[in-house]
Amino acid sequence: MAFQSEEIFARLNEALDAFEPAERQELIKQVNGVFEFQIKKDTSPNTEVKIWHAEVKNQGVIRAGPAPGNPDITMFLTDSDMVALAVGDLSGARAFITDRIGLKGPMMMAMKLDVIFRSLGMGPPKGAEGDLGYDGFESSFLILQIHEYLQVLSEEERKAEVAKVKGVFLFNVKNSKGATAVWMMDMKHGIGQMKKGKIEGLKPDITLELKDKDFVDLFMGKTNGQKAFMTGKIKVKGAIMLALKLDTMMKDTQEKIGFFGQKQAKL
Repeated sequence: MAFQSEEIFARLNEALDAFEPAERQELIKQVNGVFEFQIKKDTSPNTEVKIWHAEVKNQGVIRAGPAPGNPDITMFLTDSDMVALAVGDLSGARAFITDRIGLKGPMMMAMKLDVIFRSLGMGPPKGAEGDLGYDGFESSFLILQIHEYLQVLSEEERKAEVAKVKGVFLFNVKNSKGATAVWMMDMKHGIGQMKKGKIEGLKPDITLELKDKDFVDLFMGKTNGQKAFMTGKIKVKGAIMLALKLDTMMKDTQEKIGFFGQKQAKL
């Protein structure tokens, strides 16, 4: 029985081939990575494995076989989960958090898989997940990751997180083009929530203004939160102590979802 993924990759490649040069270059600019997909036929031991790669760094091509050179990210998953990702029945963020995808490489690159799917007319629909994202903002991937992490927690676990943080956060993030993305995170009421824009009737306890790149660097651990505040990379208005709780929450999230290390899929 053939891999269902074969049809998925054929459709992706067909859509990519139909791109105008400017469209292809825009996708390459957004993704800037080489993906290798090692796909198991099923979860049984010694099952057949097929490999495809997507080179979205220079030429923009999708082909069967291993990636040329060293891929930026290698993904290990089953044939059925690859299909679910492509048709939008499973989001990349949820698949990573629930260990349905194994990773070798940076999670930030893996999160861009949805960008490839959407650009080629596949992937998750513009629903609850899409409502959190802004085009042209790397930090959209981080916000989605935090949102999906909250979604997979039990109600009691979410209440425990809210009890630890006890704050409402407003993020005003600017990208390199001068556009602004706004998110509000309520970790003070109920089971917590993340929303694109402001939550009606809710006043933030702390407002953070920062650049898109600095937000990513902060989450990735490349920038120390206290140092970023002292050097003016982050402007804070409101309860400054909540900024420390945010830093702790981000580190906890990173550790629990394996953001920096390799993740083994539970296949």
